[in-house]
Amino acid sequence: MGDRTVSARVPTSASAAPRDLVIAFHGRTNDAEQARRYFGLDAALPEAIIVYPHALPAGSGTFGWSAPGDAPDRLRDFALVDAIIDDFGSDHCIDVDRVFVVGHSLGASFANDVACHLGDRIRGVASVAGGVQGGPCVGRTAALILHHPDDRLVPVVAGEQVRDAFRATNDLAEAPAGPTAQPALADLRCRRYGGDDVAHPVVWCLHDDATGPGGRYYPHTWPGGAARAIAAFFAGLP
Repeated sequence: MGDRTVSARVPTSASAAPRDLVIAFHGRTNDAEQARRYFGLDAALPEAIIVYPHALPAGSGTFGWSAPGDAPDRLRDFALVDAIIDDFGSDHCIDVDRVFVVGHSLGASFANDVACHLGDRIRGVASVAGGVQGGPCVGRTAALILHHPDDRLVPVVAGEQVRDAFRATNDLAEAPAGPTAQPALADLRCRRYGGDDVAHPVVWCLHDDATGPGGRYYPHTWPGGAARAIAAFFAGLP
């Protein structure tokens, strides 16, 4: 990974099977450790190896996962994702067919971009309040997309574009939306494109949690129950 740094949680318990690898991306104005605390993934995915990369500074106290002028299909930190998969794959027993990406806000947009353009390496994506750049996507990737309809920082139309991009690449453009049988997803008002026998479903969740820090109204928030829903979605994929 060169001079790039990550935080990681590697379970210490013995495992008879290769472990899932989850790469989780923070947003524009928080860092990896802050995201690790509020994502809640360590508790929700106790058997997975979870990696929290640190984005590079982008000026004025912000971070970025790409460089100015990057083409949508060649963002700078795609190379970081490849390096994480390769390095953790060589150091630990991971299931290379169960590599997942997660993100919130700018990190969600980057997770969506990774899943879209590195789809041959990514089993599934779970994103909260993100968009996606460019297209068409490469390969098929299961997708869980959470968005609040009143989000003003990343309008819901951006989430709809993500939903439709993955529906198109997963051959689900004509599939109707149906209920999900997983309670953790139903709690976030999720609808599923593709039946239980579909390997690469798209799940679209117009959640209604707008509770931000200190109880203020903040529809761009990471909703309560998101980690549990993500864990259920990943676990339900064959």
